[in-house]
Amino acid sequence: MELDDLKNSWEAINKQVDNQQNLNPQIIDKMTRNKYNASLHKIIYPELIGTLVCFASAVYIGFNFGKLDTVFLQGAGILAILLLVALSIISLLSVRHFNMPADVSKPYAEILKAFAVQKIRFHKFQQINVMLSYLLLVDTIVLMSKFFSDKDISDNKYFWIFSFPLGYIFLLFFSKWVSKKYNNTLRQAEQLLKELES
Repeated sequence: MELDDLKNSWEAINKQVDNQQNLNPQIIDKMTRNKYNASLHKIIYPELIGTLVCFASAVYIGFNFGKLDTVFLQGAGILAILLLVALSIISLLSVRHFNMPADVSKPYAEILKAFAVQKIRFHKFQQINVMLSYLLLVDTIVLMSKFFSDKDISDNKYFWIFSFPLGYIFLLFFSKWVSKKYNNTLRQAEQLLKELES
């Protein structure tokens, strides 16, 4: 019985050694690149979904523009459409370079430098998006009073007292949470790039 166990253990070890020999540097490189792309998709997919939501919201406002019966509300509607389209374009521009695979023929230092430039550009676009989001929040609260209520709530002081602080608090915490998640993902992707060299 002990001889059979020893034989089975020996065969298992031989299989592990054979599997490790099959993991040549090209396969390890490919696996690391797949992990790199998968980690960046954690940023790209939410940004694309956000872009679709912004475009859908702009279309919704455009189709319901007739409900905006004052010049002030019409101006708010036009501003909301412009902001939603701008946010969509900025999101697409921010992730555009991340979707491109790294050129393996370049030296390692150049790949890391290109990634650092992409990361800085991405952060700048995200800062612009956050600033425009605060402006969009004000505009959306103004339009909500017309689109989502059968009665006129523009004279209701409690709506205005609570909607702005609650909206800003939500947007502040949400933008901090998203920024933290994106930074972690970018840090992981950068670490994977460093692993490619080693």
